[in-house]
Amino acid sequence: MPYLRDTAYVLKSEPYREHDAWITFFGRAHGKLEAVARGVRSWKAKQRGHLEPLTKADVMIAIGASFDKLAVAHADGAQTDLRLRLGAIATFGAFANLVDRLTRPGVADQAVFDLLEELATTWRRAVREPSPERARFLYAAAALRLMRDLGYAPACERAAVGNEAEKLLRVLPDAPLAFSLSVTASGLAFREVASIVEAALAETPLTERPHGPATIVAILT
Repeated sequence: MPYLRDTAYVLKSEPYREHDAWITFFGRAHGKLEAVARGVRSWKAKQRGHLEPLTKADVMIAIGASFDKLAVAHADGAQTDLRLRLGAIATFGAFANLVDRLTRPGVADQAVFDLLEELATTWRRAVREPSPERARFLYAAAALRLMRDLGYAPACERAAVGNEAEKLLRVLPDAPLAFSLSVTASGLAFREVASIVEAALAETPLTERPHGPATIVAILT
């Protein structure tokens, strides 16, 4: 039986049969991966803590005829810090959902993996929790970068927004994500940028509208 190895972020974990889970990853070398983790939903499963959503793990997957099976998963160091921060759960979780919706299995994309890595690092270095507006703006910045990397970047220069928001839209595609947590701007500018990016997402091939913005605001308000 052939195997593949990768370092990947867990995007999603869904119940599958009684004690199994269907895990969706995004890996550095192989892009989006899907595999069944046998028995992982049992309370005594050894790999359970290594497969929580948002976890970065080294994985080995057995390639099967009908579906792939997870053979080994080992979290890349202690990673409870992100799951203990409400803002990180809201924004990183929403962005992981967006990556899942906009990518397909078997297509490697280092830029997308690096973006997930950068978002995780940005949260680890953040000193305090952002406001709902700021968190939504950070999500918009990450989504804009993702759309650019996947070829869906919106024509932001034609957006009908104020001067502040127009300047932010020009800078965001090339700015590090940490910029979104430090830049000074009005709440109106943040909302305008987020609205433009969210409208652009509607033009991408999503099967359903991403829950990100509404979830972020609901959780952090």
